[in-house]
Amino acid sequence: MKKLILLIEDDEMIIDVYAFALKNIGHFKVEALKKGQDVLRWMQEAKQGKPKKPDLILLDIILPDMNGLDLLKLMRKEKEIKDIPVFIVTNYTSKELEKIGFNLKSEKYLTKTKFSPIELVEMVKGRLKE
Repeated sequence: MKKLILLIEDDEMIIDVYAFALKNIGHFKVEALKKGQDVLRWMQEAKQGKPKKPDLILLDIILPDMNGLDLLKLMRKEKEIKDIPVFIVTNYTSKELEKIGFNLKSEKYLTKTKFSPIELVEMVKGRLKE
């Protein structure tokens, strides 16, 4: 069965590129959420055991309605989803933001311009090896 990646990203072009690479090169299933409110709704459903729990979350920091780090902080408080591995994927190079992310138990802080979609697939594959 294909592993599920939850992509939390508001840029449609990035969603298309990452989803294509993850699905076609990495053979993953990808679900995308574009807004913080969508993530909050997903979290409520996850508490009730409704959606399939993703194997990994790719999280952008800047969303149209919320900060991704605030969402990560909320995720880490929910027992049903707190242990899902998270890679922060952002355009912001900031040691401060990176430190906050790692304090919230993100496993990677990736700057979008510093890796290719194929490299992202390889990082995800490496993390999800069985």
